[in-house]
Amino acid sequence: MIEQLDMVFTKPAATDPAVADLVEFLRGKGWMTRRQISAATGWNDRKVRELASAADEVISYPGSPGYRLIADCTADDYHAYRNARLSQARDMARKVIRTDRIFFRRPAATI
Repeated sequence: MIEQLDMVFTKPAATDPAVADLVEFLRGKGWMTRRQISAATGWNDRKVRELASAADEVISYPGSPGYRLIADCTADDYHAYRNARLSQARDMARKVIRTDRIFFRRPAATI
């Protein structure tokens, strides 16, 4: 017999009670990795990422030491986050422009 995994494909909203739980959990703890949060809360890695993404009060970025509340950030922490996210947004916009050029230069598809 094949066992089905119970998977949920909806992202949590900012109003999800678990988002508030993550915010409260992080309060006063500084930077925490996804693994540290998972070990302490029982949430899997995906759940931690989704909750952090839904929580505007929580920052993280590529290369960051983990997750942290904005309320607990130093100015340097916040500026590193801001610069990394703006750079990421610029890189994504450049990629779309490059792929647009390729797509719109191609011959029209015929059906």
